[in-house]
Amino acid sequence: MKLFKDYAVLAGGQVAGKIVAFLAFAWLARVLDPVGYGAVEYVVGLTLFFSTLIDGGLGVIGVRRSAHDPAALPTLAFQIRIARLFLALIAVPIMVLLASTMKSAAPLILVWLFALSLLTLPWRQEWLLQATERMADAALAQFLRMAAFAVLVFTLVDRPQQLVAVGWAELGAAALMSAYCVYIVHTRVAPLSARGSMKGFPALLTEGTAVGAGNIAWAMNLYAPLFLIGTFIGGTQTAWFAAASRVIGSLLVFSYVYHYSLYPAVTRATARKDGELARLLAGSCRVTAWAGVLAALALTLLAEPLIVVALGAKMAPAAPMLQVMAWMLPVALCSGHARWSLAAAGLQTRVLGSQAGGLATTVVVALLVGPRMGGPGYAIAALAGFVAVWGTAHGFAARAGLTPPPLRLLLLPALVAAAIAVAHAHFGWGPWGAIAGVALFALSVPLVDRRFIADMKALGHAKLARGGSMPVRSDPDA
Repeated sequence: MKLFKDYAVLAGGQVAGKIVAFLAFAWLARVLDPVGYGAVEYVVGLTLFFSTLIDGGLGVIGVRRSAHDPAALPTLAFQIRIARLFLALIAVPIMVLLASTMKSAAPLILVWLFALSLLTLPWRQEWLLQATERMADAALAQFLRMAAFAVLVFTLVDRPQQLVAVGWAELGAAALMSAYCVYIVHTRVAPLSARGSMKGFPALLTEGTAVGAGNIAWAMNLYAPLFLIGTFIGGTQTAWFAAASRVIGSLLVFSYVYHYSLYPAVTRATARKDGELARLLAGSCRVTAWAGVLAALALTLLAEPLIVVALGAKMAPAAPMLQVMAWMLPVALCSGHARWSLAAAGLQTRVLGSQAGGLATTVVVALLVGPRMGGPGYAIAALAGFVAVWGTAHGFAARAGLTPPPLRLLLLPALVAAAIAVAHAHFGWGPWGAIAGVALFALSVPLVDRRFIADMKALGHAKLARGGSMPVRSDPDA
């Protein structure tokens, strides 16, 4: 069961960081007033978007090039650091300018503190840790950042007036993570140098552009609804949407880690062209469809109590948005098969095209229904964008002969979930009835779908090769 063992190891590190981060934001949701919490989430979204821009896809290129020519690693490290410093210097003022468009603007100093944290990014060079098989160090660096942020938030923020302290917590945590990465890289990988060769620098930038564009499209697709609701509506609607998005964003990491684990098997099956790819993807999609719908059903039936327990009673109005956005989970899990198979076939431009299609759908739906429906309208736009990515990537993969799993594999789990949800609404079951409905769904899986157990066993015994080169930041679900 090597696939699931690898998944557990990778997921463990990601989950630890996500839990700590979620606890920190749960504290903020309780301490800050809704408008202040919405402002923080808006600025956090901007920061994550611009960090993707600063990454520039260069980490992917660095890992690949150093694998082919280990001697080039010091030069690559120098050039990538210079490129990212240049991008960071451009990103900081642009981010501050964009943040000023928010309807309920965050304090300017808060925006500046988050923006200045971007200047620490070029020094981390996490791709060097991946390229030299130091994934434990990379995972620890991420956890240190989240833990430092949480400790600083718990220490500095205990009333609504301390909103700016969140910015100091972000800057301090980012600086700590970067200092750790600098120490590890300098002492165990490649000594840092103020000088280096710039030979081949333009080619490096050109090569990273396509990957960087895909990452930017992913980030825009993920954060566009938050940016739009913060810009056009603001106030408590932004806070409630951000609360639901925080829950879903924390859970989407499981989709990324799953496909990260499966990717080596997908690459080998793609190269063999012996029909194994179709069997692998179909079996995987069957398992992930049931798992994703189970999670979505649980969030749908228990949205309000989960929001209240996790983020406090004043965030209860986020429940309707969470019920809609919950269905992004099974869509992301299923669409990952088409997207990652396109990447395995070297068709990154098709991945970029699917992300662009999703972004366009998100923006159009948000502009059409958001102003009339408020937060739920933007939640519908977020889900529509994910569905558009799936449909577009599926079409690209089918035309490329990559045999993506049939969309109907999601139909049976969705029908069973719909029947339980309708019964819950009709009979007015309370929370315990909702829990019973979720349990019923889980128990029905092997009875309703007789191939589920066999596909899960086959999937669990898929042998994965070592040395996959996809970076932690490269997938839309991260």
